[in-house]
Amino acid sequence: PIDLNEFWVEENLNKTGCKLESIVIFSHTFPKESLYDKVNGYFERCGTELPILTVTGNEHPREYCMWKTPNSTRVDVVVEAFRAAPLLISVVRDPDGFGDFFHIE
Repeated sequence: PIDLNEFWVEENLNKTGCKLESIVIFSHTFPKESLYDKVNGYFERCGTELPILTVTGNEHPREYCMWKTPNSTRVDVVVEAFRAAPLLISVVRDPDGFGDFFHIE
């Protein structure tokens, strides 16, 4: 069976050429690792590894949770739906041209 999320990600990454400087993924549930395989394929084609921010819900923690995947440029944030304030995410361009930074409040 075809995973429509993976298909959409792969199709749209193929459309961009190698022009992206970061990737932000919003998902209700945590994406399958196979979705990141599609992102890694983009990295291999473009000869670079970009910062990735994944924002998910559905786990219902009491507060926001954020962690960085070891040996990766991926940062994951799990949002809390009921008690925490709104989440403000800014993608900040690196002036030295080495990708983007994610500012999260």
